[in-house]
Amino acid sequence: MNNRKDRMIEEYIHDPYFSKEKYEEPSVCEICGVVFHDGVFKWEEAPKNAKKMVCPACRRIQDKYYGGVVELSGAFLKAHKEEILNLIKNEEEKEKNLRPLERIATIEENDDKITIKTTYEHIARRLGEAVHKAYKGSLELNYQSGAHFLRVKWHRD
Repeated sequence: MNNRKDRMIEEYIHDPYFSKEKYEEPSVCEICGVVFHDGVFKWEEAPKNAKKMVCPACRRIQDKYYGGVVELSGAFLKAHKEEILNLIKNEEEKEKNLRPLERIATIEENDDKITIKTTYEHIARRLGEAVHKAYKGSLELNYQSGAHFLRVKWHRD
C-alpha cells in the first residue's frame, strides 16, 4: 500500500451538462439527432423506442455556456481567411465523428479576427493546434483554473 502524501490529487469538477445517469437508454437529441446508447453518445440511427432529450452539447449551445474560445488574428488570417475556415470546419467534422459532443457553437468573423466558441475545451485545443501546425504563427493556450474552459489565441502577421 502506498501512503505517499506528496502527490497531487486532482479535484473532481462536476460538469452539470454531462451526467450519464440523466439519460434513459436509448435516447435521441431532438435538436441534433445524436443518440445516447450503451452509455455513450454516437452518431447512429435512433431506435424507434428512443426517448427524446436535449444532449449536453446542444444544451451548452442554447445556454451559451462554452467550454472554449479560439481567437485567430493577424494579417495572414485576413489574406487566407477562407482557407483557414475550411481547415477549421474539416477539423470540427473529424472531432465530431470521434466525440459527438465536441462541436463548434459559433463562428464570428470580422476583418482581421475570427472568434470560434466551442462546446468543450478539447475541440478548442484541437482547432488551435491544427491552425498552428498548418500555418505556424504564435499559439497561446490558457486554461481557466478550476473550470473546464480553454482560451486559445493564434496570431500570425
